[in-house]
Amino acid sequence: MLGRYQVVKHLAQGGMADVLLARTSGIEGFERHVVIKRIRAEQARDQRYVDMFLDEARLAASLHHHNIVTVNDVGQEAGEYFFAMEYVHGEDVRTLLAQLNKKKAHVPLEHAIAIVTAAAAGLHHAHEQRGPDRAPLGIVHRDVSPANILLGYDGGVKVADFGIAKAAHRTTETRSGTLKGKVAYMSPEQCVGEAVDRRSDVFSLGIVLYELLTVRRLFKGENDFLIMTSLVHGKVPRPTIYREDLPPELEAIVMKALANKPADRYATADEMRHALEDVASRLGLRSSSTTLADYVKAQFGERNEPWLDDEPDVVIEVDFDGSASGLVRPPTDAIAEVPAAADIPIARARSRAMPSAPAKKRRWGLGLAAVVVIGAALAIVVPQAADDDVVTVPIAHVVPVVPVVPVVPVAPVAPIEKASIAVIVPMPVIAPAPEPPPPAAAIVAKKKPPVRAAAPAKKHWDPNALFPED
Repeated sequence: MLGRYQVVKHLAQGGMADVLLARTSGIEGFERHVVIKRIRAEQARDQRYVDMFLDEARLAASLHHHNIVTVNDVGQEAGEYFFAMEYVHGEDVRTLLAQLNKKKAHVPLEHAIAIVTAAAAGLHHAHEQRGPDRAPLGIVHRDVSPANILLGYDGGVKVADFGIAKAAHRTTETRSGTLKGKVAYMSPEQCVGEAVDRRSDVFSLGIVLYELLTVRRLFKGENDFLIMTSLVHGKVPRPTIYREDLPPELEAIVMKALANKPADRYATADEMRHALEDVASRLGLRSSSTTLADYVKAQFGERNEPWLDDEPDVVIEVDFDGSASGLVRPPTDAIAEVPAAADIPIARARSRAMPSAPAKKRRWGLGLAAVVVIGAALAIVVPQAADDDVVTVPIAHVVPVVPVVPVVPVAPVAPIEKASIAVIVPMPVIAPAPEPPPPAAAIVAKKKPPVRAAAPAKKHWDPNALFPED
């Protein structure tokens, strides 16, 4: 029991909270089923996690839109913090894509547009939220993905899980140096730890639209580093390569939403919604909640509510298409070093992840130049063995090599005649090459250091000086 809620079923377990199906305890016949998000026991002992959890609850409870999952209640019972959300009987977009991938089918264009326009409307509502002082809250979802867009069997579309949303009024911040959200659906600026605004959610929604139209994963790799490299440096292929019946106008909307620079994307989610609705109108594509509901039921059949069904829920992996990698491959010249760990802190990602190609060439040029200089020095300074274990090493100088790419090998320079030193050592030793002599024209007389004046001699104290003789 959680207050007036009776737990019916355990739905999922997250990093910070458990998701439960529950029903209100009251007069029989007036019960209502809800989804409970409860902070986990081990996290409840850390006040920082409690504050983050309550921040999420406050933020979600402030949003009231038919395309956003509604939070009905926030409470505490025996030290357990929780909040109750409306239950949506349906599937998420990720499950739909996995089902279509099995059938080798595509989402009809009118339904794909209807799903994304509804999600865009919900996101725009969150982006436009203002506080009691009418100042913008600056809410950014930061976790828009197929798993967080719910499709009800009644044809409704709702955005869920504002758990890592950014808002100006939040009292706590996520731990610095860590990445939040599903990496494959982040924006480029989110990957490198830059400031994000609503256009970051537009990019993520563009990925969802691309995958709805092609039923293919756009960004995917062996680890988060490679995915982030693809997001920041990769080139997005046009969706018509994988679905030839896409109208050019719809393809243009997808590519604009996926622009690498935020300034090149739609300024708001509502602007993207209007563009999609205009294209649907010009193409004569019609969709409604009724037709979308019929489509969802056609894909999954008639399913009972979970409190009437004892069968275990099927877990759908994020890799719905089963491909080895995403459609966007990381460019080879943007990969410096692939770390072994899968989760990469922002600080490491920013410093190690993606050096530019010119910077790499400069490093290679300097490295090759150093190898050539060392090789030339070793070729010039040759030890000469003697019977009495004396090694004579000529003093030589090496002409410095300018580090350019490609590097031209430097020919050995003959040693200076009649200039040698003898060093008695138990084994051959290579003396370090001295600095190259300056050109004749550059030789100037060195000024002698100024001679300091001699310090005056110290006088010894004479007691007789105090009493001079008359």
